[in-house]
Amino acid sequence: MAIKNTEQRQVRNFQVEQIIGGHPIHKRHEFSFHVDGCQFKGHFHKDEITWMHPHPKQIIGEEKEAEIKSEICELLGQHGVASWIEDIEMTQVFENTARERRQVTLTVRGHEFKGYVRETEIHWFHPHPQQKLKDKHVDAIEKEIHQKAASF
Repeated sequence: MAIKNTEQRQVRNFQVEQIIGGHPIHKRHEFSFHVDGCQFKGHFHKDEITWMHPHPKQIIGEEKEAEIKSEICELLGQHGVASWIEDIEMTQVFENTARERRQVTLTVRGHEFKGYVRETEIHWFHPHPQQKLKDKHVDAIEKEIHQKAASF
């Protein structure tokens, strides 16, 4: 879930670094941040957060921990660590014609977007991701789509 501009961020001093790299299976990131004057740490691996001691739930409660987890996922996405894409489907359309291309359907932060991928261009259907997301997030999503299209 995206954090609205009108909401006050609770996470302060967010930092993330890759701790195990160079190996696609074991690649993970460590992050740290402060909430209400308390420091918390965790690892991010395969779209999962593993909290270090103390677990935020113990200090700030279960409801606030869920809000913090959502904010951490947002920040990890901004740092290029986590994927913005929740679900993606790619299919070949107009096969064996001059108009051959891939159609992509994806979900990002609860919003569904569709478009055509042809060579280096993505032609979005309405609504365009730029209407719901920041340009830097759209760029990250398009980069991920191009990587998937290359291996399709």
